[in-house]
Amino acid sequence: MPTHARLPWYAYVVGAVVLSVALAMGAPGEYQLARLAGWGEVVSAGMPVCMSVYAVVAVWFTESKRKGEKGRGTAIVGAIGALGMTLAGQVVAHWIAAGYMTTSKELVAAVSSVPAIVAGHVAHMVIRSAKPKAAVVEVPADQAPEVDEHQDQDDEPIQPTLDGTEPPVDEVAKARAKRRPGRPTATDEEIRQAADTLIGQGKAVTGPALAKLLGRDRRTGSRYLSRLQNA
Repeated sequence: MPTHARLPWYAYVVGAVVLSVALAMGAPGEYQLARLAGWGEVVSAGMPVCMSVYAVVAVWFTESKRKGEKGRGTAIVGAIGALGMTLAGQVVAHWIAAGYMTTSKELVAAVSSVPAIVAGHVAHMVIRSAKPKAAVVEVPADQAPEVDEHQDQDDEPIQPTLDGTEPPVDEVAKARAKRRPGRPTATDEEIRQAADTLIGQGKAVTGPALAKLLGRDRRTGSRYLSRLQNA
């Protein structure tokens, strides 16, 4: 699990001071925008929260998501939108205060839509973060059992075996019925024991015979026969 270097304590103090001052400097302009849009004195005090504070929260949500994690893309879009909205609001508020422009119908409409946009995006980010994550159990590679990769290939066409013969259809069905999904592959010792059993019964050691005795499919039996011959 990746670790992140922790900053010294005074870096957090300085960061908090800078953030607080920046929010305080931006609050008057955002308050005046709300007043121009027609809100009263008390309600207009919430506009700095809907703009500058909202931008901070959106960025924080984005940074709390890992790269590639679900929901990070929308968080980034929301953070960029929040920063752009706050920047535009500050510029327009100071243009009006300096007498470079006056209010307009379009400006009132834009400012009036801010609370709804902020509420929707914050709710989206909170709901995404509150969703439980599926637990993932990691098994070390050296402890994972070897699984026969041909266990579940029931629709595989019949092909000639090493000895040139094909098992009857009913024997193939019986062998498939004995298989269990995820069953570990047979060890070399189990293959040798199966071969000894066949020899003791007076039968030829073939791929189909090994497959039938070990409860595997014919292709796996052929693979076991090759392992036995190469041992």
